[in-house]
Amino acid sequence: MTYSYTQIAQYLRCPRSYRHRYLDGWREKDNSPALLFGRCFEQALAAFFAREDSAAVLFNEWRKHQDAQLEYSRGDSWERMFRQGVQLLERLAQDDRIQVRHPQKNMQPRHDIPKNLTDCWLLILS
Repeated sequence: MTYSYTQIAQYLRCPRSYRHRYLDGWREKDNSPALLFGRCFEQALAAFFAREDSAAVLFNEWRKHQDAQLEYSRGDSWERMFRQGVQLLERLAQDDRIQVRHPQKNMQPRHDIPKNLTDCWLLILS
């Protein structure tokens, strides 16, 4: 079984929260523009490292939230956040310092946990 760094950190921070999220499937409400945009930008970064059109991916992902009733702060808007995201992607492309080998496999660090340890975690969480 394979676990991401985020999953392990979540478990170490709060085993009950880990259980609710990863085993029971609970999700937090997505009402923060920054949180939603961060998820969209993460998809755009994955596209960038896969040598795809990252600005188009950012637009397509962020467009899903364009009509949502979100509370923007400090003069932010859907359009302003999108433009800032495109500028960040352009800056990343200009610098061209970061390279990810095999981006389809290596975008999120993963840690393999032995099967018997996985069974122990499930017992602890139940």
